Amino acid sequence: MKLEGNLWNPQIELMPANEMRKLQFAKLKKQLIRVYNESPYYKRKFTEIDVDPHKLNSWEQFGDYPFFDKEEERISQEESKEKMKHPFGMHITCDPKKVVRVSSTSGTTGKPTFTGYTQKDREAANEVGARLMWRIGSRPGDVVMHGFVLSMWIAGVPVVDLLQNLGACTVPIGALTGAKRFAQIAREVFPVQLNCTPSYAEYLIKKLPEEAGIEAGDLGIKRILVSGEPGGSIPEMRQRLSRGFGGAEIYDAIGSTHAVFVSAVSCEANAGMHFLADDYCLFELVDPDTLEVIPIEDGAEGEIVLTGLDKECAPAIRWRDKDIVQVFTEPCTCGRPGFRFVVKGRADDMLLVRGVNVYPYAVKDVVTSFHPQVTGNIKIVLSEPPPVAKPPLPVKAELREKLPPEAARQLAKDIEDKIHHSLRFRAKVELAEFGSLERKVGSTHKSQLILKAYE
Repeated sequence: MKLEGNLWNPQIELMPANEMRKLQFAKLKKQLIRVYNESPYYKRKFTEIDVDPHKLNSWEQFGDYPFFDKEEERISQEESKEKMKHPFGMHITCDPKKVVRVSSTSGTTGKPTFTGYTQKDREAANEVGARLMWRIGSRPGDVVMHGFVLSMWIAGVPVVDLLQNLGACTVPIGALTGAKRFAQIAREVFPVQLNCTPSYAEYLIKKLPEEAGIEAGDLGIKRILVSGEPGGSIPEMRQRLSRGFGGAEIYDAIGSTHAVFVSAVSCEANAGMHFLADDYCLFELVDPDTLEVIPIEDGAEGEIVLTGLDKECAPAIRWRDKDIVQVFTEPCTCGRPGFRFVVKGRADDMLLVRGVNVYPYAVKDVVTSFHPQVTGNIKIVLSEPPPVAKPPLPVKAELREKLPPEAARQLAKDIEDKIHHSLRFRAKVELAEFGSLERKVGSTHKSQLILKAYE
C-alpha cells in the first residue's frame, strides 16, 4: 500500500456509505453464520430466540438478534475456565491454540475479563491502528514515547505492536516512569509524539520543572495521544495539556476491544472522535432503557452497540458497550471522513436525580470548566445505592490551590449554578484541598467519579 495523503487506507476510508453498508452486511452475515456453526454457545443463544443467520436478508432482521454484555461475558469465561481450561469464554469461535496475544480488563468492577487475539485479529488491530496513527500525523521513523502501562491492558503492549507495524521508532517507557527519568530519556531520543493518559500528561507538566529542571514544552513533543480516562475531549483539559507541552496538538482516542481494537480518534477541529473501523466493526446506537435501535443521524444520542465483523477469537455479537454517546454526521471541518461522536457518560453509571438523567462525566466537564481554580478531579458522594439520588447531589471538587473563605464560597456557588443551568439538577458543591481526592496517575483504571458513602 502506498503511504500518501492524510489517510492510511483511502480505498476503505473514503468508500461511499452505500458501498460500505453492502460490505458490512456481507461480512455480518458471514460472521453470524460462522459463529452459529462453530460455537455451540452462539448456536444455543440464537436458537433460543429463533433467529437463523442463514436466513438473514435485511438490517431489520438483525435487530432481532440478542445482545451481549459484560456480565454474560464473565459467566461465559468462568465456565470455559472450568470446563475448557482457557479464559476466552464458551463463546470462543476458534481453536484456543490460535491465540497469540491476550488482553485483560483491570477487573475494578468485578473479576477481570480476557480478550484473545489470533494472528488475523492482530493484523486487523494493526490495520485500524495504522489508520488512527496516520490521521494524527504519525509517520514511519517518528520517535514515539509510549507512556501507557505496559501490561495486559489494551493500550499497553498492543499499541506498541501497532506502532512498530507502522514503522514508528517506539520508545515504550510505561506509565510508572517518574518525571526525572522521563526527562532523561526524552532528552536522549528526541520524541515528536507521546501516548499516555491525560493524568500522566498533567503529572509531567507539574513535575518536570520540579524534578528535572525542564518544562514539558521544551521537550519538542508535537502531539499527544491520550486515552483511558476522560480529559482529551474536555476543552479546558485539552487546552491545558496543549499549553503545558508548548502548543502540542492533543488527540483523544477510544477502542472497541470486543470488535476490533482502537476504533475512533479526534481531530484538530475537536468536534468529536471520527469512527474509522466501519469495515471491521458494526456500530449501532440503542436506547439504553428499551434497547430499541436509534438511527445514526446528526445529533442522535444513545448507547453504543458493537459487532466484530472479522474478529476471529470470541467475537462479541451486539456488544453493549455501555458508553452513552452523541453522534454527528455532518462533514467535519477537518475534511476527514467518517461520522463522529462524543462520549456523554456511562449507562451503568447513570444517576436519576428527581427525574433527570445525570452522567458523572458530564458533572466533571462542568467542574473542569472552572480551571485554573480547580483541577477537574471530582467525587460524587452517594449516601444510598444508585441509580436514584436525592437533590442536592453532593459533589466534591478539588481546588488547585487554597482560596480565601469568601472566594471559596463564591466559587462553590458558581459551580452549583452552572451545574443547575447546564444539567438541570441541584448540586451541593464542597471544595476539597489539592491532592485530597484519590487519583491514580498513569493507572489503567478508568476514573472512579462516584464515592459510595453508604458502603
